[in-house]
Amino acid sequence: MSRRPRSTRPTALLLLAFASLAVGAAEPSSPVPTDTPPALQPSLTVTGEFWASSSGGLTTGSRWNSLADLGDEIDLSRLGAPAGASLTAQLLWIENQHTTADFADLTGAANPVSGLNASDTWRLFNFFYRQSWAGDRFALKLGQLALDDDFMGSDYTGLFAHSALGAMPSQVATPHGAATGGGGAYPIYAVAAPGVHLSARFNEMLSLQLGAYHGGPGADERSNHGFAWDGGPGQGLVVFYEGAYSFSLAGKASSLRAGGALHTGRFDDFAALATDENAAEVRGLHSFYLIQDLVLCTTAADHPTLAAFWRAGLSPQQDRSVVHRYADAGLNWFAPLPGRPDDIAGLAVSYTEYGRHFRRSDTTLAAAETAIEISYRAQLTGSFTLQAIVQRHFNPLPRADGRRHPATVLGLRAAWNY
Repeated sequence: MSRRPRSTRPTALLLLAFASLAVGAAEPSSPVPTDTPPALQPSLTVTGEFWASSSGGLTTGSRWNSLADLGDEIDLSRLGAPAGASLTAQLLWIENQHTTADFADLTGAANPVSGLNASDTWRLFNFFYRQSWAGDRFALKLGQLALDDDFMGSDYTGLFAHSALGAMPSQVATPHGAATGGGGAYPIYAVAAPGVHLSARFNEMLSLQLGAYHGGPGADERSNHGFAWDGGPGQGLVVFYEGAYSFSLAGKASSLRAGGALHTGRFDDFAALATDENAAEVRGLHSFYLIQDLVLCTTAADHPTLAAFWRAGLSPQQDRSVVHRYADAGLNWFAPLPGRPDDIAGLAVSYTEYGRHFRRSDTTLAAAETAIEISYRAQLTGSFTLQAIVQRHFNPLPRADGRRHPATVLGLRAAWNY
């Protein structure tokens, strides 16, 4: 069946909004010093992806994804608010090809090949007030927030497309219990939720952050344009905390982050479901993680040429955790080719191990899935990048013959930044 074309008016409105903001930023009502940032700081990133499952998995085939990410930061201090006050708004417009429900229908892998994978829609994503003090050493954000913008991050995972290399599955993969509605329990891309975030940078070495969010951000579906949060007492509150310590290792820059999460909502008791389909839910879920970034080699000017990262997460309550353990590691190689100073090549591997009781509820799952990604991102102009991606997914869902066929996926991502 052919796919019915949809109206292009929302995209046109998105571009019109950007143009209006850009004009407002370019033509302030009164002259300002050239070294002072404008009161409005709009941005637009348009990303297009093409993916092909070339062998293995459940079947072969191809898909495309696109994302327009329009943002604007308003310096409220220029409008009479206290110094350090700002307002940020972010609008997403997502279009994907879905001849079947999801790209996972081709690979059979639980983690999508792309972290941009989301439902077709336009959506107000982040929308928050930010107040900073003491030269941005301390800050408060209040409004609609996505927690993965602040937590679980590495300086070097952003190169990679694979979704698990974003928000860590051990921290965010478990949904609410079926009796509570079964919805998402963590506000991560592409659905945010009301929350508050505090950060403190005590010195050049030590920083801390703490976030608290509504535990029911709402479904990632076309009808959710940003405020369809799930209600009810079972949604609970999710709290994330993280400390970071920067130091020198063998004369090279390194950082170590340690954090965790506590969710007070209700979750399925998979241990009880094995013997009783009507088993009650359990309340509360906690998890922990560690992250290290380290520079391995530098140029004579002390710019990194080779850097590495590793992350590890644990969700110890296997009676309710979908993912029990997660780990990844990788390398970034900066300027790998002569005459290409802004290109980056990378290699990363991720490992997702399911909770033993959750596996009993779905016998088609392997004990764990592993994925490898090789990426090369070329900076073709100041605003345009082109990225070639190869992924290999091990232990996906079995085919009808009962065998698991590792999937090979090829990808191409183009991004424009304005």
